[in-house]
Amino acid sequence: MIKVSVNGEIKELKENISVKDMLNFLDYRSKTFAVAINTTFVSIKKYEDTIIKDGDEIDILAPVQGG
Repeated sequence: MIKVSVNGEIKELKENISVKDMLNFLDYRSKTFAVAINTTFVSIKKYEDTIIKDGDEIDILAPVQGG
């Protein structure tokens, strides 16, 4: 198991988990958000190939509307 910060909350995940699998595990069903790992945004095309590492700081951001 690894420990990561997701939106400021410590979570335990299995080792070698991809961004895609992490989102499924954390029950994120919508595709209307962005993911950043250690302040670097991850392209949706790379969700399957990007592996989460112990100690990563992950931000899952929903779009904001308004004017």
